[in-house]
Amino acid sequence: MIMSYHFALRCCGAALLLAAISFCANAQPLATTKLSRHLSVLNDRAFADFPAAAVSSARPTDIMSTDRNANLETRIVLDAQASRLVFFAQELFATGDKKSVARFAGEESLSIGAKTTVLADDGQLFTTLSTPIKFDTTQAAILVNSLLVKLPDNTVFRLAAYINPAAYAHRADFEALSARVFGSLKVGPRQVNRTAHTETPAVLGSAKKLSIDLPTDFALSTDQKYDFQVFNFHHYRPLGTPGREILTVYVGRHPSYFFREFGFERDDARLLKGNFLGKPVNWLHFANPTKALYVQEQQLDGSVLGPGLTLHVGMVGSTEVAIGELVKVASNISVAR
Repeated sequence: MIMSYHFALRCCGAALLLAAISFCANAQPLATTKLSRHLSVLNDRAFADFPAAAVSSARPTDIMSTDRNANLETRIVLDAQASRLVFFAQELFATGDKKSVARFAGEESLSIGAKTTVLADDGQLFTTLSTPIKFDTTQAAILVNSLLVKLPDNTVFRLAAYINPAAYAHRADFEALSARVFGSLKVGPRQVNRTAHTETPAVLGSAKKLSIDLPTDFALSTDQKYDFQVFNFHHYRPLGTPGREILTVYVGRHPSYFFREFGFERDDARLLKGNFLGKPVNWLHFANPTKALYVQEQQLDGSVLGPGLTLHVGMVGSTEVAIGELVKVASNISVAR
């Protein structure tokens, strides 16, 4: 049986359990098994067809972390006895046209040792399929196929397929099956608003809302759990742009600085004056030009949003200019009237 009775009931219900039993008992060839389950990818950014026993199952988190955001990632699991095939889609916050996506896929394949081909070019989707030539069977998750997907709005996400070591003996079958799933991909209705606009998200546990002015090519996602909330700002940049940009605003009661996660100590900081929610701020600014790494953050009183709340505003960039752009976005946040 490809999954235990209780696990199947808990995760996907009796119907999927029966599908899983049938999938295994009928010994249907993996490479040609019917793709009868239509599942959402990245919360309706796209859809694809999977075997009936496939289950959409978010990555687990610990009790202190927020749940996985369906707009940012999708995990779909197919179990066949001891073998497991996992599809993992990830928003890249990247843009590109057909030429730049194909070029990036080719360069990436050369660097990791893979063969690349254009899988779809139908006027809606442009996708490039990369299949590794060599495989590291010591890994718990072995990559068998990777798909770069360019949507009609020129945003790009990745959909990859991994198997566990127990499945490696049937790698060719899982490779063929995942390629068929990739080939079934269709554009979904959800689009990302990348125009300059204002959003007013509610603050968890409060009657207040924030007013957030997003510049062109910025998007906002919100994660929350129990008594805290995190607003994540995402900058869409051309595919392959080096460096990273992070801006997060935490609202809760147990914030923590993250400069140590990047190898800095408190004494490495210099203070920079600024403002947030209309009040003065002394930012902690950390710089490591050798590693092209810059961090700026501060914890602030959040009582303007609710009693007992504390804010943590954190920014990471690869240049001082990038940090400056993020500071400008943060400084324009206000309490909605």
